[in-house]
Amino acid sequence: MHQSYRFAIAYFAIFGMLLLLSGTLLFISKLGLSYESVSLFYLGNPEKFIMAKSSYGLLEIALPHLGAMGLFIFVTGHFLLFSSKKEKQKAILPVIVLFIAALLDIASGFMIIKGWTFFVGVKIIAFLSLQLIGLYLLWVLFSLTFKGIQKYRTS
Repeated sequence: MHQSYRFAIAYFAIFGMLLLLSGTLLFISKLGLSYESVSLFYLGNPEKFIMAKSSYGLLEIALPHLGAMGLFIFVTGHFLLFSSKKEKQKAILPVIVLFIAALLDIASGFMIIKGWTFFVGVKIIAFLSLQLIGLYLLWVLFSLTFKGIQKYRTS
């Protein structure tokens, strides 16, 4: 692989990690990670003057997230194709789980407002899975490209 691709992939991995970390901070500050706080965010509480989320409002958030998350996961998985056969094999399952977690993360908000409160837990687990597996794959991607950059500089 040409050296400039390695740099581009390494920068993508760094920016991807920053994206996931900032998304985690926003999620925790806005929704929290407890069952009660996530439930309150979606279902609201008239006594506390917190409005419940609407299907339309969630759709406005879900549509750009579907495209962005799908593209982000696709590109991350695609860049892992440039790695060794062993690394590719290790990345297949996490990439598949990442797609599933992203879909569950987006869909669970709709399920919660429709009264399926079981999905509050699914939302939390899917979000945490998305962040942790995404960070793991980006770290693998970064470390593989960094090794390639180091190897190129020493040869």
